[in-house]
Amino acid sequence: MKRIGVLTSGGDAPGMNAAVRAVVRTALMNGMSVVGIKRGYNGLLMRSLTSSDDYIEMNARSVSGIIHKGGTELMTARCLEFYKPEIQKQAVRNAKALGLEGIVCIGGNGTFKGAEALNSWGLNAVGVPATIDNDLCYTEFTIGFDTALNTAVEAVNRLRDTGDAHERASILTVMGRDCGDLAIHTALACGAEAAIVPEVPWSIIELGETVHKGVVSGKRSTILIFAEGAQASMKENVKDLRKEFPKLHINSDKLSSSQFAEIVEAVSGHETRATVLGYTQRGGSPTANDRILATRTGAYATELLLNDIGGRAVGIKGNKIIDVPLENAMDGTTFEPDFYELVGVTGYIRK
Repeated sequence: MKRIGVLTSGGDAPGMNAAVRAVVRTALMNGMSVVGIKRGYNGLLMRSLTSSDDYIEMNARSVSGIIHKGGTELMTARCLEFYKPEIQKQAVRNAKALGLEGIVCIGGNGTFKGAEALNSWGLNAVGVPATIDNDLCYTEFTIGFDTALNTAVEAVNRLRDTGDAHERASILTVMGRDCGDLAIHTALACGAEAAIVPEVPWSIIELGETVHKGVVSGKRSTILIFAEGAQASMKENVKDLRKEFPKLHINSDKLSSSQFAEIVEAVSGHETRATVLGYTQRGGSPTANDRILATRTGAYATELLLNDIGGRAVGIKGNKIIDVPLENAMDGTTFEPDFYELVGVTGYIRK
């Protein structure tokens, strides 16, 4: 191939810029030209008033000084209509009009589905995993996960200081709609008493008892790490909780983080506060690990296209860069029971 594209799509992840940089520099080194597609798959639809809002010719200077930056210089967005075959065909037609023979798609599950679609319509596409959720099972780590993890760990360190001072329990909600990796790794790194994740059934009443047990045993603070999608695996029915705790004014079927804290406090009899990290986990300068992973996977993806190989997803296993078929990259779960059980072992509270 002599001309390729690169885009970042879906939720942003620290290290995306480093991956784009690796793609551009590797391509140029091998005599290929590169087009940067803006705002994910939206840029391929070319609906902006000016072409410069949809794509840009990239050179070595285009990616100078971005390896340390969070977010993505190409910007990102979701494109829900990209699920439609006619939209996918139009995107491929536009890409080929730009002279693109292949494209590197940097993102998570949704991005990979888009890349698979492009590949099926005749545009060689390679996926590079970038999502703070770490929810792609074919690779040990995704770009952005390590940075988000360190952000969460720093937050817990601060929460523990104030928790010790006020003798209270803290519930920290981290991202991970369908994947508990971020919650589990944070809990392990911080010595939290529990990780509450979507993959494992759990009881909020039992959680309150855990806090109570900690208070009785003399603990000054308790840390509970909560994955944002974990309510789906909660054993209790919200309607039953509404009857059991009428004073808490639970009005919807989806509990907020503060309501979780209120229920834990009611059960444990111990002051409990909730903190939601939210989008702070997505931002910030990527860690060295994320920069290196992004550089290695971005360069490898470009080399695949250089050799006219598409339909692959790049990842890492045992510190070696690998590639698998795109259609297999979105299968399975990343949940590791041993990691989860280790949280319980190391967070054990004696009576």
